[in-house]
Amino acid sequence: MTSHSPLATRHSFTATYRVQLNKQFTLNDARRVVPYLDRLGISHLYCSPILAARPGSTHGYDVVDPTRVNPEIGTLADLRALAGELQARGMGILLDIVPNHMGIGPANAYWEDVLAHGLHSRYAAWFDIDWRAGDNKIVLPVLRAELDAVLARGELSLDLKGKTPRLRYFESSWPVDPATLPEELQLAKFDSIAVADPKIFLSGGGGDGRERLRSMLEAQHYRLCDWKRSTGEINYRRFFDLNDLVAIRQEDPEVFSATHDFVLSLVGEGVVHGLRVDHIDGLLDPLGYLERLREEVERRVPRRDGDEPFPIVVEKILSPGETLREGWPVQGTTGYEFLNDVENLFLDASGYAAIDHAYRAMRRLTNTAFADVARAGKVGVLEGALRADVARLVPAMRALTGTRHSSDATLEAGIVRFIAGLPVYRTYVDGNSPTPHPDDVAVVRRAVENERCRSPEAPAPEVESIGEVVLGHIDGPERLTFVQRLQQTSGPATAKGVEDTALYVYVPLLSRNEVGGGPARPLDDAVGRFHRANTGRACRWPSSLTCVNTHDTKRSADLRARLDVLTECAADWRRGVARWRRLNHRHRSTVKGRLAPDTNTEYVVYQTLIGIWPTPRPGRRADDLPDRAWFDSARTRLEQYMLKAVREAKTRTSWTDPDEAYETALRQFLTAVLAGGDDEPFLTDVARFVSRIAALGNWNALARVVLQMTAPGVPDTYQGDELWNFALVDPDNRRPVDYGRRGELLEGGVLESLRELHPSDERFKLGILQRLLNIRRNRAALFGGGSYSPLEVRGAFAEHLIAFARSTAESHAIVVAPRLLAPLVGHDGTISDWGDTEIVLPKATPRGSFRELFSGAEVRLSDDNASLSASSVLKEMPLAVLLSP
Repeated sequence: MTSHSPLATRHSFTATYRVQLNKQFTLNDARRVVPYLDRLGISHLYCSPILAARPGSTHGYDVVDPTRVNPEIGTLADLRALAGELQARGMGILLDIVPNHMGIGPANAYWEDVLAHGLHSRYAAWFDIDWRAGDNKIVLPVLRAELDAVLARGELSLDLKGKTPRLRYFESSWPVDPATLPEELQLAKFDSIAVADPKIFLSGGGGDGRERLRSMLEAQHYRLCDWKRSTGEINYRRFFDLNDLVAIRQEDPEVFSATHDFVLSLVGEGVVHGLRVDHIDGLLDPLGYLERLREEVERRVPRRDGDEPFPIVVEKILSPGETLREGWPVQGTTGYEFLNDVENLFLDASGYAAIDHAYRAMRRLTNTAFADVARAGKVGVLEGALRADVARLVPAMRALTGTRHSSDATLEAGIVRFIAGLPVYRTYVDGNSPTPHPDDVAVVRRAVENERCRSPEAPAPEVESIGEVVLGHIDGPERLTFVQRLQQTSGPATAKGVEDTALYVYVPLLSRNEVGGGPARPLDDAVGRFHRANTGRACRWPSSLTCVNTHDTKRSADLRARLDVLTECAADWRRGVARWRRLNHRHRSTVKGRLAPDTNTEYVVYQTLIGIWPTPRPGRRADDLPDRAWFDSARTRLEQYMLKAVREAKTRTSWTDPDEAYETALRQFLTAVLAGGDDEPFLTDVARFVSRIAALGNWNALARVVLQMTAPGVPDTYQGDELWNFALVDPDNRRPVDYGRRGELLEGGVLESLRELHPSDERFKLGILQRLLNIRRNRAALFGGGSYSPLEVRGAFAEHLIAFARSTAESHAIVVAPRLLAPLVGHDGTISDWGDTEIVLPKATPRGSFRELFSGAEVRLSDDNASLSASSVLKEMPLAVLLSP
């Protein structure tokens, strides 16, 4: 066995590369790409969860056994070999861990034991189950009909063939408590002659057999019911509203140890060099959990003087204006706040306002703002999929407020309204401090005020009472329990109600509708906000991840960069949409008296098609169409994405109540609009439109790469993003990555040939990224811990550049990137002169020779240089990173 000393594996945490491990991309596959990632400039391979998951899992978040490596991705020896390959190059592993939940099913022996033995199971304390709500049973909403109908149809059967007797229902099965088997069947476990077939015993005799089966069912520690009852009756906490992902109780020290010992042993062995904590908001006590995790990590990997802390980052979605709690013992977040701050840089505020106005007029949304749609989404989820979680809060609230409120129904409504009014995912009130954090006080007061303003004629005393409980003005023995459960409910309500509902309903510009973002984020002073966020990150969270694309984003960064250009040609976009709607009206159908697809869905189709359309090739006609193979692939991708989009929106169809007629009409529409030939006016018009915006989108994307790689924080590259990547949400963004081709391109010398490439060439993006990653690794102190100074830009095109400096005592960098380039780019794609635009240099900037990273040009700064001319620095391309010797 290879031994790795933890003290010998202190890797500089400079840049991560995220891979999705599954049976199609295993640990050994990851090991084979390590040399390529090393040449690219990566310091840490950022791995999706590696613990044993449900068979066939494509993502690893449905862990069933936290004590071993998922056999579908490899063995412990394979993991150690991967770590050794990385360590030989001074690289490490950042591992994604899942403390909030586990996958359920026969593969999860812990859950199965609880089903078989109920409260007597040794694992009963592992899972977050409200036993009282189920009369000491686990409510399993898994049947396709009511139990009586299922029994009448003979769809449930008993299987005695394995070690444990099981109830079978189509593809599902559950263990039977052996003590509840009738005597004859218990004998059959040991003597197959006693009862040859349990079906005869249970089903024979018609109604008598069904009653025997029913009696045995009633004796189990779980209750099977119609899946439609999950909204109101399910009594175990889930990951969001997914019934097959059950929450675990990390607040129990024994559960923490049992679920973390294996991963922590990998940390101690030096196999894992950093941790990413999934869904921190789902935990009862996030701070307590993180303190325990940090303590256990440092016990296994003690720090020497001068060592940086072992990297731990949390998946925490920060709402606008929200900051990560400074008392948390982590290096930062996974970076969604950076993603949204940088996105806003490439949006023209007046252009977006025009798009939003046209969209609202098209949909006749006279008095509806995104805030209304978001609130309605949260209310819908709380009254629907999460209703059982809300009901679970009522007894504790009743105990705290006594008879102050008239009924449980009014309390439920108050809880819904309070959560709907919260401007953040959750608060963090715990038992460690006598008073709530000022940030919690502010958001609670805002939630109460939001609801008070919404219905001034009918104030909600329940909402105000809940606010008083959260802030500690109403106290009692149940207070902390109620508040922590409330906090665990508000996060999923926002995730499902806003991210997975409202962001599919209100869609003036899809590039804004990302995790942690949305149409309501302010666009004023986007550059100033970006600088302030970077300044804060440099001071407080220099090792926080910065991402622009992840496995959970709804669209890839390159696709969003192209859609952002629409704000610079809002009038053309409005006219284009109107034209396409006329051309394609004949392809719409009538379903239940309404057009299908509806206006909103059709509008999403056009944005999505613009986004995934292939980049026009230099020298080709503007109206050239892609080949048939692309259209065949695009149709499949669009169908997958649009089906998800309309089901998430829940306006005409949904996951729980699909409208087959509507979905069929949508598929027919997609087939029709993509079926035209070269003479099809719609498709050729789309081609011409993309040809006008593609180059601008590429420059947006390249500017984003430069900013991400040079800003404070640790940049994360999502698998495949080093080449142009116009991808949609899962499963589109998890397609296989051709690392062989990427390796060949690097070996082809993109570092040397950058000046000879067209900016639309995939090698151009790869070359830009490789240069930045390698210089970041070579100057880790500068980009990892150097100061950050926003630079003023003056002149005619000042609003089209963003600039900043990174500095240490020994090293300096000046970064210049473009934004909103439409006024400067000619019809041939070249950028006109920058006129008198200049970048003002701070007095502390050292004088002497600087080298420009992409062109290799030398730039000399003399004592007389108070500024840099944009025309001279950006002579060859609108990107520049100047480095001191």
